[in-house]
Amino acid sequence: MKVNRVHIKNFKSAVDLSLDLAPINVFIGENGSGKSNILEALAFAAAAAANKLDNEFLVSRGIRVTDPRFMRSAFAEISEGAVSIEVEDERGLGVTFEINTSGDTSYPKWQSRRRVSGLRSLPLVPSESELTKLLADRTWATTLAEYIPKLIDLEKFIADTHVATNMPIPPLTAEIKDVFSTALVLLASSVNKQYEEISLSDFLIYSPEISALRTFEKEGQILPLGIRGEGLLKLLRVLASEDKEGWQALQSNLSLLDWLSGIDIDHDSSLPEQSIRLRDRFMAATQPAFDQRSANEGFLYLLFFFALIVSKTTPRCFDNENIDTSLNPKACSELMRRLTVLALEHQKQILFTTHNPSLLDGLNLHDDKQRLFVVFRNRDGHTSARRIMPPKPIGNDLPMKLSEAFTRGLLGGIPQNF
Repeated sequence: MKVNRVHIKNFKSAVDLSLDLAPINVFIGENGSGKSNILEALAFAAAAAANKLDNEFLVSRGIRVTDPRFMRSAFAEISEGAVSIEVEDERGLGVTFEINTSGDTSYPKWQSRRRVSGLRSLPLVPSESELTKLLADRTWATTLAEYIPKLIDLEKFIADTHVATNMPIPPLTAEIKDVFSTALVLLASSVNKQYEEISLSDFLIYSPEISALRTFEKEGQILPLGIRGEGLLKLLRVLASEDKEGWQALQSNLSLLDWLSGIDIDHDSSLPEQSIRLRDRFMAATQPAFDQRSANEGFLYLLFFFALIVSKTTPRCFDNENIDTSLNPKACSELMRRLTVLALEHQKQILFTTHNPSLLDGLNLHDDKQRLFVVFRNRDGHTSARRIMPPKPIGNDLPMKLSEAFTRGLLGGIPQNF
């Protein structure tokens, strides 16, 4: 399930911000406008969903961890209160994470409470087969049950069930009253099973670094692919040996580079030097293939981006920063177009940040699955965001390219103080 809507309160520069997201989302704006804060809020909620709010886990997700006072909005004299991040999926099922520090200590730790909403769209009572399965797995039952009103009037509950199912109202026997509290716990588990389908808990902010890509740094805390590119070689091996369709898609899209004629993967992980072999179509056939240490940076970034998207084991929802690094402007536009096609084919939801106007020309804003947002600070300094709609033609002229509209300041997101 995709994240349809996010509502952020009291997180860094986002005091009260709502966004309606699509499968493909691109954010532009001035430096310091809060683009990364929006993405970090999603990563913060993902950490809360996974119950991993220690600093080392936050950092491994791509969050810039600082003093808790500055993780909250700091526009008032005192920075306090919970960070609230609400995420809603395409079914209307919403989860609100209220994240706060535990007491006034020298080493405060983040703790999270969650609240599930949107129950009207869910079955009021699980089926008999679902109840049997849920009885064996109550991992979340206790946590979620406390957010379902325990003092619900039993008569109202049964009346609501009658309205929803058009079934006759049964008499309120003692037996029904005895099992009512158990039904609430089971209902909580049922809701949680559907909540788990929201693809948020594995959300990461990827910001690949050339040092990790060029040396094929081994996988670290986050699997299968770390936020700096750790574990890329193993992911390529898995694609080549276990996912022929994904491997073919990766190689096909690397045709973006005219010189590349093929990639060979060494599957022996015991070798002291781990590498891939690249073939340049302009080199003599008698020359040996070269490895990633001799490849240009643009190739390494493309290898990372395409592997990340086509793999079945990487997150379903993630952010990708530095997407325009080391690439020709025209290649940036084509890369954006190809990443969009791949993301939709492989059911990924992606958020991008960029300062490169050329990247925008790869978007089709007439497709509602592709959205562009300009992020800015309002007069109070709070982060705000506005969706950019498709440009309209003037007279008989073709619509202006998004890259030109951006550089001319027509979309916003351009500094005005110099």
